[in-house]
Amino acid sequence: MKNLFIACFSILTFSLTAQTTFDINWTVGAGPADVTLQQGDTVRWTWGDGLQHSVTSLPGGAESFDSGLMTGMGTEYSFTFTVVGSTDYQCDVHPATMFGTVTTEMILSAEDQFVRNLQLYPNPATDVLNVFSLYQLDEFSIYSITGSLVQNGDISGNFNELNIASLNPGVYFVNLRSGDLSHTARIVVETK
Repeated sequence: MKNLFIACFSILTFSLTAQTTFDINWTVGAGPADVTLQQGDTVRWTWGDGLQHSVTSLPGGAESFDSGLMTGMGTEYSFTFTVVGSTDYQCDVHPATMFGTVTTEMILSAEDQFVRNLQLYPNPATDVLNVFSLYQLDEFSIYSITGSLVQNGDISGNFNELNIASLNPGVYFVNLRSGDLSHTARIVVETK
């Protein structure tokens, strides 16, 4: 009886947790599209170009999925992640530039999920800072080490390139916003 209660409680808890669908623009150069999800969340990859692509899990991962080869701007493939663990994936046509890892955890707060799914690279950077986020970003601000605002603007989507060519070499802080969520990361700008 106790095991039945635990099983029912686990299923109820799993079904009550936030199941969210996150979008990834799936196009050549999209990798690394590494994301950390809460158990039960879905990722929807949307083809951002008219080329042939796939979304295919690699052997040894926690989950197994394969979209098969699909073509067409706006084509979508979705998968709901239910098993805790990590799964590497790729586009079978463009594995060198379209790849990533999905890590699934039991419970994450929205703030933790936002922070864990921000990638700023390269770091150190010179002219361009790439920003990948599982959440749709709204705006960015860059501050000097002394706290002075040196650059800001509106951004949108999962992937953005920030032009930082005008910044002097040194340490900066990049604040990224998505709705009510915000995170500040440290970057280093190197001599060109």
